[in-house]
Amino acid sequence: MAAYSRVSSQRLATCHADLQLIFNTVIERGYDHSILCGHRDKQMQNIALKKGLSQLAWPDSKHNKKPSMAVDAGPYFLDLRNTDWNDEKAFSKFAGYVCAIADELLKTGKIKHKLRWGGDWDSDGRTSDERFIDLPHFELVPV
Repeated sequence: MAAYSRVSSQRLATCHADLQLIFNTVIERGYDHSILCGHRDKQMQNIALKKGLSQLAWPDSKHNKKPSMAVDAGPYFLDLRNTDWNDEKAFSKFAGYVCAIADELLKTGKIKHKLRWGGDWDSDGRTSDERFIDLPHFELVPV
């Protein structure tokens, strides 16, 4: 059975309740994954910007809000004991599952925000039209 590590649990706890419900539902339904980042302080945001992992400086990222309106997560592979950062298809498959859970929770009134994935910013179902790809990134947007 999939379960969060202590570190993933702590990271998810820095996020908005809607993100917590979405990702807790994903793990409860057996899709193993890691929470890579929730809230980012000023130093961490500026490091992410410098490394090209974000396009936004502090305090403009949804990761910089308290609670965080964004989370980075990726599929966890037991044999690797990690996420495979080079497996874009695995990230896409994971994102599809997460987004389907979020849609279900929104339709049933359990969450109040839509979920946007960093591989498909305009949410049109296509990834080839994006300028900046952030496969582990998920963020809440108003309905």
